[in-house]
Amino acid sequence: MDSSTTRTDLVICKYISQAMEANGITQADLSKALEGRSKGYVSDRVLGKRSWAISELDRLAPLFGLPDALSLVAAACGSISIEAARAYEARERESQITDDLVEPRFEDLPPQELAANTDRNRDLEAETPDE
Repeated sequence: MDSSTTRTDLVICKYISQAMEANGITQADLSKALEGRSKGYVSDRVLGKRSWAISELDRLAPLFGLPDALSLVAAACGSISIEAARAYEARERESQITDDLVEPRFEDLPPQELAANTDRNRDLEAETPDE
């Protein structure tokens, strides 16, 4: 990634690469859709070295069964969001397991281990009149 490419560029590049693989689309197919752009030009964009132009995404979208560039960007963002959500859920599940093993929850403690049951002053405090 050079200084001109952004995180959004990388999301789109990743989506295009995955969609190419899933649909059997080659860089030559992209070159043809882009009216004969060179292999190097297409390769730089597929690899995320350079940004795609919106007009180029408009021409590529039909190859992936999408109507336009906006749909392609939305699909790319959706695919990343789904992956991110799954990763977050996995991290949460892992930390929940760890938390359950390390720190018992209040409702899981047996009655004899609750602080109110082991407080030596509880009877004295109960007998103290309210001020």
